Amino acid sequence: MRNLTLSAAWMSFMPVYQHTVGVTTHAVSALALYLMVAKTPKAGQPFARYLILLQVAILSVDLNFGFLSASIGIYPVPGAICNGILCTLFGFSGHAGVVLMSFSVAYVSMCIIFCFHFKFVTILEMVKHRPVSVTPKSPF
Repeated sequence: MRNLTLSAAWMSFMPVYQHTVGVTTHAVSALALYLMVAKTPKAGQPFARYLILLQVAILSVDLNFGFLSASIGIYPVPGAICNGILCTLFGFSGHAGVVLMSFSVAYVSMCIIFCFHFKFVTILEMVKHRPVSVTPKSPF
C-alpha cells in the first residue's frame, strides 16, 4: 500500500489546513474567554477560574499546532517536516514541536483533572460531607 502522507498534495494541503484550524480555534477560544470573564455570574466565578485555566491550556495546544511547530504528520516520523515559526525562524527541528505538543496536551489533561476535582469538592460541600450511599434506598 502506498504511503499517502508523502504525496505532494498532502504537503501543500496540511499547512493551509493547520493555519485555518489555528485561526478558527483562536477566534472561538477568545470568544469563550471573553464570555467566561465578562458574563459569568458571581456564584460561578470560582469554577470559571478553572475553566479559564483550561481554555488557556487549549489555546496553547492550538498555538503550537497551528503556528509554532505546524508539523506535517508523516508516518512513521512525527515532526520530520515542520512549517512553523520555531523551525523557519529559529532553526529548531520538528521534533521540538512534537515535544511541546506533548507537554501542552499533558497540561490540558491536568487542567481537566482540576475541573473534575473542583466539581467533586463543590458536591462535597453541598452534601455537607455526608456519605453518599451507593445504592439508593427504596421508597417502599
